[in-house]
Amino acid sequence: MRRTFLLSAAVVILLSSGAFAAIGQMQGFSVDAANKVMRVGWTGSAEGGNMIMVGPQRQFDASCGSAAIQEEAAILTQSASAVGSGGAASVKQNASIDGSQGQFISGGFSGLRAGGQSLDVDLGTKVSKSGGIGGAVGAQGVVGSQSQMAFTPRGVSASSQFVGVGQFVAVSGGPCSNVVVNNSADVSMSQSHVVTGCWGPPKPSPPCDP
Repeated sequence: MRRTFLLSAAVVILLSSGAFAAIGQMQGFSVDAANKVMRVGWTGSAEGGNMIMVGPQRQFDASCGSAAIQEEAAILTQSASAVGSGGAASVKQNASIDGSQGQFISGGFSGLRAGGQSLDVDLGTKVSKSGGIGGAVGAQGVVGSQSQMAFTPRGVSASSQFVGVGQFVAVSGGPCSNVVVNNSADVSMSQSHVVTGCWGPPKPSPPCDP
């Protein structure tokens, strides 16, 4: 899974505005993880897990009081175990996280600020047990966030989004049991903004009274 946002409208406005000294920056990350444990036959156990953390950040400062900041963070955890005697038990986990951000700030006095974010999560867990005595357990979760801010003499733009997704599955039984559980979750989030205007040079601030 890989989804991205497009800011074509913002780019068109930027190019047609005759702006100079513009700021443009983009960043993204992609995480794919799989975890599988299986126990077959005589008495035994199996377990496994993953933990992944990402946190890209970008900051750009320009003259004339303009700046752009982008931050992303995500944590993925997976854990699975199977235990018992006879028969077969297994846990299969798959997870993917994709995030992307982009910002454009025009120079001069056009006041253009444009930005967009996308954050997507897919989780899948399958637990099965056939025959024998025992069971299997699987759990996984994702927490992710994005934020971006743009500063110009004409104002400030800020946007953020957050996602949290979790899955848990447990099965158990005796020699004649045969069970399968499938869990899936798909979350897609995106947002964009364009702020523009032309108000001429900023007016000087009045002097402070003593």
